[in-house]
Amino acid sequence: MRRGWVSGSWWALVLAATACHRDARPAADRRPASASVDSTLGEPASDDEARSAARFTQAFYDWYARQGEKFEVALKASPAVFAPELLAAMRADVAAQARNRDDVVGLDWDPFLATQDPCDPYRVDRTTRRGDTILVAVTGTCADRQPRPGPDVIAEVGRFEAHWVFLDFRHAGDAGSLAQDLANLRRERAADSARARGR
Repeated sequence: MRRGWVSGSWWALVLAATACHRDARPAADRRPASASVDSTLGEPASDDEARSAARFTQAFYDWYARQGEKFEVALKASPAVFAPELLAAMRADVAAQARNRDDVVGLDWDPFLATQDPCDPYRVDRTTRRGDTILVAVTGTCADRQPRPGPDVIAEVGRFEAHWVFLDFRHAGDAGSLAQDLANLRRERAADSARARGR
């Protein structure tokens, strides 16, 4: 009952936020202190599509904060906001960690904030376009810290079955991303498993 309410509320929020679209890191934060949006992010975008993607992204981060920024809650309550490949990789990571209670074998930082040390609230900063993908820069705005020199994470947003989904979450200031982190962790687990079998 509760899960259905959360998911339904989230989708009501997303639909309201995008209704006018068609009409109008393991041990520490991997982001360097001087992080800035890199040059691969495409051209600045402020058209209807970009604004709709930005509203979708902001609605997600607002909702995520209300859930206590719990990665597993987002996967269970709102799986449809993630592209299928990214969702499958995140679920595999969670399952692997659940099987290995004594060791860290999966993500041990927040994948949507790219840190272990959140800086709420998170706000959409700017949008750019790279092909059919809208890149939405998101920055933490906590009042007890110095202003951020750049975004904390860059959400890659695209269309899947006529609605927005998150394709990936890029680390601001380097070439890494959540999808790459998950792939690296999967390879590390496979290598560890192969070594264990070879003993």
